[in-house]
Amino acid sequence: MCGSSAALRIIFSVSFMVIFFGGGLCEARMHVNVDIINDIGPNVQLGLHCKSKNKDLGTQYLAPQQHWGFRANLNVWETTLYFCRFRWGSQSQWFDILIANRDQKTCEHHPCVWSIRPNGPCRLTGHEECFPWN
Repeated sequence: MCGSSAALRIIFSVSFMVIFFGGGLCEARMHVNVDIINDIGPNVQLGLHCKSKNKDLGTQYLAPQQHWGFRANLNVWETTLYFCRFRWGSQSQWFDILIANRDQKTCEHHPCVWSIRPNGPCRLTGHEECFPWN
């Protein structure tokens, strides 16, 4: 009797892991589109380098008012984080451009649009909200 009980527990555990990790929740994983706009000023090029713990998106250069963006899959624990280093003139600043538990609901159905300004980034999606540099 003890052997069959242990076997049932193993079957249940394996089935749960297959459903949980093999597609059940992973397929329902949400994504967010991030769009970054250079609003530093006229005639000022913006350099930026964005990455997460596991993914480096490389260096980009934006002319004034130019956009660049990326798509990020959010993990089920809502701990996804992307940060960017911004450089213009002699300035260098960084900011957490995507924090899952901050941005997920606001950017669920629309891209998370960020206006990068000298005083800090402003999220334009939803109601405009400006943040200080990190």
